[in-house]
Parts: sequence; structure tokens; C-alpha cells
Amino acid sequence: MTRVFVHSPSEAPDAPVVVTRMPDFERLGERALLLARPGDVVCLAHPVEPGYLEFLGSLSIGPRAEDVLVIPGVVPGTGLSQRLCADADSLDRLASRLIGFGPILVSPFFATPAADALSRALGERLARPAGLLGGPPALVRRLHEKRVTRRLARRLGIPIAPGEVVRISGTPAPSSSDLSALRAAIQRRSSETGSAIVRGSSGASGSSTFTADARGIEASLEAIAGRTDNRAYVVEPLYEAAASPNVEVIVEEGALRAAATDQLLDGALAYQGSVHPSGARRLPEMLASARALAAWMRGRGFAGRAGFDFVERTGQSLPGYFLTEINPRINGASYPLALLGRLARRAERLGVPTPAAFRTRSVASSARDFDDLARLSGGLLYDPARGEGVVPWSVAALEFGKVGIASFAASPERAEEIFADFASRAEAFDPSPGPTPVRA
Repeated sequence: MTRVFVHSPSEAPDAPVVVTRMPDFERLGERALLLARPGDVVCLAHPVEPGYLEFLGSLSIGPRAEDVLVIPGVVPGTGLSQRLCADADSLDRLASRLIGFGPILVSPFFATPAADALSRALGERLARPAGLLGGPPALVRRLHEKRVTRRLARRLGIPIAPGEVVRISGTPAPSSSDLSALRAAIQRRSSETGSAIVRGSSGASGSSTFTADARGIEASLEAIAGRTDNRAYVVEPLYEAAASPNVEVIVEEGALRAAATDQLLDGALAYQGSVHPSGARRLPEMLASARALAAWMRGRGFAGRAGFDFVERTGQSLPGYFLTEINPRINGASYPLALLGRLARRAERLGVPTPAAFRTRSVASSARDFDDLARLSGGLLYDPARGEGVVPWSVAALEFGKVGIASFAASPERAEEIFADFASRAEAFDPSPGPTPVRA
């Protein structure tokens, strides 16, 4: 099976909004390299540095250099699959890389109609079986909606926070009556905890999330009044969280494989990174809930990686938990989880120290390229002989002054220590000329 990775964040429904907050959003597609193996093809909107590919190759990670295809013309709201379907030259280049291979499996960031069309086009062009990870695009789009998540969880007996859905009748922005309904819902739902959380039914990376206490309702409503990207908002009490786990389930035939990370959220409740293993006390119940949801999805044609976000509450002798959303797609934690598994299996084969924990986040840096990262690392890049170190990702995002990093180690404490050391070096880096790093 040859996998064709088209992990383009720009194909997500909320990309046009998210990119206004994260101009490097499409650069995150580079993370697909961490899932690929020799023989797979990875399509990206931007070039990959040869030095970075060499580093991944030294860890037995990533595709061959000739199997990384740069597809021009990707913009928020389209994505790689749509560009490949529209650009005959790019589709020809991809098809030529797949000549002589066996069955094809297209792996998108988000299973869109364009991704489905791409898999069918490749199958017809090459006269070979071609499948699509992620499931029917219509199902995936529905499950992306938080209001659908609430209905499904209620049907399956999975805990959700008390709340309500306020539908937007104004076109294209909320009307005054819509804002009045939202104001009343916020007042009702903030009575228990003093604050409410308002989330657009469709949203990612905190792009449509607002919080409000009694004094901040009008400011939140003013922000929502200028939005045209949602036709419904979910309003719930804002609970203090002991943990915010993301449970990833790999949906396939047979057993449903699951793993959990704790999400790191900023003050606006936007995702910033992940920690593994999760420290949630109610994790076994969350894993069971996630598997029940995944089984329901599998019965309707979903296949591949899906993520389920939970909140574990504080304020009780045994904190309660509830589901907040379904991510019927690749998650931010999917990449380090997969990488941890591959690094650990390789370590076990070689009889060297095995990593068991990680910490991830994007950090600011003046580094210009991967050679700069190697230069500043001070020996902190991942070393298989020690079973610990840092693996950068979204190196192309250095154009915007940031880079994603994952630190791996035997324990969460050691992973945090390595992460903090590398992050401080990256943030303080002076890009003035220096000696060229020597890599083994």
C-alpha cells in the first residue's frame, strides 16, 4: 500500500478564519513527513529543506527526497487535494511518482469532497485500487460541528456539559435578535460558575471560541457580531479544568487503538501543544467514551485517525469529565504519538533506551533554517543512542518566526526539561553567521 499524504490544513472548513490568526497555518502540513515511510509520497505547499529530510532519514523517518512533491497555488479554503484536481501538471507529477506501485491510499488532513475526488482520479489514472482515509466527506463535515457532537454524545450516553445551542438567523452576520438570544444564553450558563464559554459550532484552534463573565458579555457579543463563519453557537458554563485530554483513536478493522495526551491551552482556550502521557484521573472512562464514538463512526464508513477532546473538572473529590468536541481528522497530537511509537519500536529492536513521553509546542525563533536549529541545539536534537531529544517540525514556519518542536524522553519530567532548554535556545538565537554544524 502506497500512502499519498495531502495533509493540507488549508482544506479544513475553518482555514480562512484560522489563517488570519496563524499565517503559518499551511506550513503545519510539513508534519506529514513524520508519518511517512520510504515509498510513500508527501505533497506539500512549500519546499522542505534537504538538511531536515536528512535528519529525519537518520531516524528512519520520512519519505525519500524524490517523493516530496511541492504543489503550487494552495490558499486557505482550497488545500492540496483541490489544487491537485485542478492543476493537470501537478496531478501528472503525482501520478508519475506512483507508476509501478500497488494499491494507493490517500491520507488527507480533512476528508473533503476534493480529497475523495483525488483518490478516484488517481485510481482511474493508474488503473489500481485507490482508497481515502477519513471516511465519507459528508459524515466528516457533520461530525466537525459541535452541535452534532452534543446530539451524538447524548444519544450514546457520553457526558457533555450542560448548555444550549443558539442558532443564527441573520445573514451573513448575527442579527440584533441573534445577539439578544446569545446574551440571554450567556447569562443563564454563567450563573453556575460566573463565566460562560461560547463556541462557534464550526471552529478550530480557538478560532471561534469566546469566554465571558458578567462584565465581559458585551465585549464577547461585539466580537461575535462581526463574524460570518458560523450559523450556530454552543453556550456552556466555563468550568475550571484539571486536565483537557485529547484521545486519539485509530479507526480500522478489529480493535480500536487509542492513546491520550493532555492539551496545553492558552488563556483564550486555543490549543498550544500536547503532553504525553496524560495525567487525567478519569482517563479510563474517557478512553471508553472515545472508543464508543469511534465504533459508531466506523459503522458509518469512517476510517483512520480521529480525536476526541474532553475536559476533566476540578472542584470535586473525584473530578467529573465531559466531551467537548470530535475532530474527525488528523489531530495535532497525531504526529508526536505516531513518531513516539516509531522511535520506541526502533529503540526496542536496537536494544537502546526507549522514549515513553513527549512535550510539544511551537516556539518563537530567529533561526532561518534547519541548519540554524542544528547549530543552536547544543546536542539536543533527538539521539537514538540516548532515547531522548528534540524533533522539530513545521521548519518552513521559520519564515514567520516560529517552529514546532517535540521533545521525547523516558519521563514527562525529562521531556519537559529538554523542551525548556531547546525552547530557550531557539528564542535567544542570534542568526549572525557561525560555523557550519557537522552531522554524523
